[in-house]
Amino acid sequence: MWVLAGCSTVVVLTAAGVGYGIYSFVQGVKHGSITCLPSDFPRYPGAVYARFSYDLNGAYPGNTCDAVFESNDDVAAVTAFYQSKLNTGAWQVTSSGNQAGTVIFQPAKSATPFGVVQIAVSNTLQPGFSNAHTEITIDLYTSTCLPLGFPMYPEAKFGGQNIDRTATKRFCHIVFVSSHSVAAVTAFYKRELNTGNWQVTSSGTGQVGWRLWRLTTGPFGARFQKVTVVSGTVAIAISGERTEITVDSA
Repeated sequence: MWVLAGCSTVVVLTAAGVGYGIYSFVQGVKHGSITCLPSDFPRYPGAVYARFSYDLNGAYPGNTCDAVFESNDDVAAVTAFYQSKLNTGAWQVTSSGNQAGTVIFQPAKSATPFGVVQIAVSNTLQPGFSNAHTEITIDLYTSTCLPLGFPMYPEAKFGGQNIDRTATKRFCHIVFVSSHSVAAVTAFYKRELNTGNWQVTSSGTGQVGWRLWRLTTGPFGARFQKVTVVSGTVAIAISGERTEITVDSA
């Protein structure tokens, strides 16, 4: 009897511990102390948590984190903060984007996770904020939207990505930046996209068309034939002081 009572007590205490753990987690999420961002990711002083979402193997492969914060400070001040804080220590700014209020980043010593901070004026009414306040949206990715195994130019940095879908296709657009010449980057993709199941379909100065194929049998057991799984282009061009690599696939 004593042993059973002891076991029962352990179960009750364990359940209570789990219940408290869930409660603490929910409260942490509610108040913004727990988000899907890394623990060392900089947070703008005084910014208030609004919401976050976490996706595993959804629109993008790997993990995707989307976190939103609100601030009464202006866009310029918030942008300057992230340009500074994400370019020191464990993080590096890879591009400030083509639009004001955009900071693109990745870890200083590895390729992932990478992402984008977008800072913009929001007129959505939020308790404690003026009508026109600043919204900080952070998107963090552990993988690109490109096909698995797509060749990555050595030491190229993340420069932004987006994805679009139709009823029948998924479109991936991603940008990388490199300090190497257009000729060197173009030669790399002409070579690497013409091996294995990758095939170069067209090429020119700063441009490579490609496809990923697989073998399949024809109708009624006919001989194997190559079928395109996904295709796209790589465009390489000078942008400012760096080479910009733009990859589109569908």
